[in-house]
Amino acid sequence: MRKRVVRAGLTLVLVTAVVDGVFGARGLLENMAVRRQHAQLEARIAELRAGNDALIQEIKRLREDPSAIEELARQELELMKDGELLVILRDAPESKPTPPDATPRATAGTR
Repeated sequence: MRKRVVRAGLTLVLVTAVVDGVFGARGLLENMAVRRQHAQLEARIAELRAGNDALIQEIKRLREDPSAIEELARQELELMKDGELLVILRDAPESKPTPPDATPRATAGTR
């Protein structure tokens, strides 16, 4: 009888340890979720670093290349040089062709 109680107690402790090891706060599932989150954050950091490098290159280009500032002013501020001519083109409205059957026809013998 005593061996049975001890065996049941040890089994209960073992099952509790396994369940806690898999589903607990620091268990296998939580550990896998944290690793997934870590991988996502690492990818986001890599994206931000690449964007930061691109911005650093843009800043360097704007500081060192006067034509880059002119290009940016033309794009964003819509500035023009002296002597340039502004031409505004607008699309002509589309004329819808009438199908040949849509025009009324005069037929002989009708009033």
